[in-house]
Amino acid sequence: MTFRISKMSAVRLFVPAALALVCLAGLSCTEPCPPEFVPVELPEFILGTSQGGSNELPYVAELGVPWMRTSLSWRSVEPEIEVLELTRADVDADPGMIGDYIASRSWAPFDSLVGDVIAHGIKPFAIVGSGFDGSHPTYQGEKATPDRLGRENYLGHLYLHVRAVVERYDGDGVLDAPGDLVVKYWQTENELNQAFFTALWGWRAPEFLEALGCAWQDWSYVTEVLVTLRKAVKTEDPEALTTTNIHTDVHPNFNRLMMQPTWQEAIVDWRDHMDILSFDAYPNYYLPEPVKGERLGELVAIVDELGCGRPVVVMETGYPGGPTERGYNEDLQAAYILEAYDAAVGAGAAGFFLFGVKTGEAHGTEITEEDLAVLEVIGPAFEQGEAFKLFLWGLRHIEYLDDHFLDVLKTVEPYWGLVRRDGSHKPGWDVVRAIVEEQ
Repeated sequence: MTFRISKMSAVRLFVPAALALVCLAGLSCTEPCPPEFVPVELPEFILGTSQGGSNELPYVAELGVPWMRTSLSWRSVEPEIEVLELTRADVDADPGMIGDYIASRSWAPFDSLVGDVIAHGIKPFAIVGSGFDGSHPTYQGEKATPDRLGRENYLGHLYLHVRAVVERYDGDGVLDAPGDLVVKYWQTENELNQAFFTALWGWRAPEFLEALGCAWQDWSYVTEVLVTLRKAVKTEDPEALTTTNIHTDVHPNFNRLMMQPTWQEAIVDWRDHMDILSFDAYPNYYLPEPVKGERLGELVAIVDELGCGRPVVVMETGYPGGPTERGYNEDLQAAYILEAYDAAVGAGAAGFFLFGVKTGEAHGTEITEEDLAVLEVIGPAFEQGEAFKLFLWGLRHIEYLDDHFLDVLKTVEPYWGLVRRDGSHKPGWDVVRAIVEEQ
């Protein structure tokens, strides 16, 4: 029996969670793929790192991975939006805006970063149009979010910016950056399918409970963001390839509870707006053991089935080497990397990006015995999709959650790297080096 996932509608929001479990089991739950569709073929396996900028580049080059995903943050070239009213139709009606935008901005941050990546012999996979908190320009002193600018104005400004960025790095000889600075692989936005959850988490604005009712909660609008970004890239460079990084760590039951599509449904809804299907997964984010690298193979298989033959790339995954208070260590990190890579490649992945080369290796949040006890309960409940149970727990502990526990969860963030603070290598470095030598 083939289960079908329809396009976004009120009815689909209440489809039984059993359908999502069918997808997770690897059974068919897709709409039939168009018989005339021919997926792109990547010229090589894309092995890379998924975090960092110019400061991390020497380590990336030493590591020997041929690709690096890096972020071209909107606010770096447009810190302040000065004129509010701008729609996508305005930009399409006056393509000269692209040249005016390029001429009126300082491109030193982007040129330097893209140039450094290429100078190190590494191929760039650039994030553009990210709506994460640190990427937005401001408007009249506040972050230029869709709710602040107005939804259509946000799309207009985003469309203009991304068209200008792609035009500068498309290598067509028109309005190009000085030197041979060419980008042909673009990630549009980041974890857009869980934009509402990342706002609740505190990584988009408005954040936490203020995110209720915001634009990031509106699936139709979020889809329009992706469509806009795809059009911006393809208008300026039809040969460029696009993807968006699908967040897969939220169990479908949580999306159902919040009346949001699951990540599996997002792939079906959005696959026509991507040349490459990419995703991230951090199966050990909450608890250190057992190491769950094999989960990456399961996810690749699911994404491959939902994607109608499009190349599948693991865009982000990692295991933290700390904090030790939570039971993480460097040997477990090395074991995860090898297990995750082998599982992903064995399932047919066309690329694999490891998150973290050199990170801070320190955190500023006190982790108490109470916190550890809560993690032992919360971690399995989150993984098993006990959404209503965790929702009730969150309501009862709202101040603890907002004031402290979310920070405890995020204490893994400074420990993804393969290089310690003193510059020495963790065991995971040697695992990645061995992988590179096998390529």
